[in-house]
Amino acid sequence: MSVLSEDQKIHVSGCVDAGYPKPTGVHQAMLTLPAGAKWEGLQLKAELEVKGMRYPVRWACRQKTNADGTLTLRHNYNPEHPLV
Repeated sequence: MSVLSEDQKIHVSGCVDAGYPKPTGVHQAMLTLPAGAKWEGLQLKAELEVKGMRYPVRWACRQKTNADGTLTLRHNYNPEHPLV
């Protein structure tokens, strides 16, 4: 997993142990940005590595993804619809 700026500069990245995510459950990961970093507008990219090859993860979410498969981070609170 990587957090990228619009110019594709990597701000932070990390990985989980081999074997995760398990097909029968969910494995959570946390990436910590540098202090004071603005997170809105950054892009989240995830890849699965299999035998040395990396494959992009397709996000299963309500938000539309970018053409390159990344997910742009933004507030999801809408004051007109607070439960959306």
